[in-house]
Amino acid sequence: MARIPVPSADASVARDASVARDASVARNASVARNASVARETSVARETSVARQASVARSLTGEAVIEKPQRHAVARANSLDELESQFTNVCESFQQLVASAGSELSVQPPSPGSWSVAQCLQHLNASADAYFPIWQQIISNAGPRREAPSAPYRADFWGRLLSWILEPPPRIRSKTPVPFEPLDCNQVATVLEGFLERQTRIVATLRRCRGRAIDEIKMCSPIDPRLRYSVWSSFLINAAHQRRHLWQAQQAIRKLQPLN
Repeated sequence: MARIPVPSADASVARDASVARDASVARNASVARNASVARETSVARETSVARQASVARSLTGEAVIEKPQRHAVARANSLDELESQFTNVCESFQQLVASAGSELSVQPPSPGSWSVAQCLQHLNASADAYFPIWQQIISNAGPRREAPSAPYRADFWGRLLSWILEPPPRIRSKTPVPFEPLDCNQVATVLEGFLERQTRIVATLRRCRGRAIDEIKMCSPIDPRLRYSVWSSFLINAAHQRRHLWQAQQAIRKLQPLN
């Protein structure tokens, strides 16, 4: 009868050592791969954030980031809240022009700065760029799937841009040429045009009731690279108006001590 060879103790020890080395190599390789994946994920995330910040800075040109004290209005969650915000801006501009008078309202506080009338001109041009898009998209928007009282949700660009635009400005940027205001010496005419556009904005908001405007996307008329929801476009416009209302108020504050 043939005898089965029994491995020596030395061979068994060598084999165990080899298995241990293989396991250690495999474990080290796995750790290295995981670390590499983590580094690549981190780099990708940082690159994405940097790209988004770059686009935000380039919306209207080279920008200077500041850190002023904030007095931001809470972001609206309903159509009624948003309508109230647009109405408040109307009333504030009317009060500002009435208290400052026509002469100060058309006078820039310094060379290169905007007067109250020029702030209004700029807002009028901005609103005119949105109206055709709203007209087309809202009429095709489907019904909301949520309850009528459910809050509307802002998307990424809606949150970012409304955050950037709230006064005092976090980022000062160059205005695109089509939206630059002209010299203006008739604040009453410009204010009247602003109030008419505000009435149209409110009417457009009321057309949105029951529609899924936080789900349907549109291209920004200011920068076509950006796509955000119709709901976000209203949030952005409300913050944009408050930004230039603040700018107009600052212009009058700088001018009044000189008069």
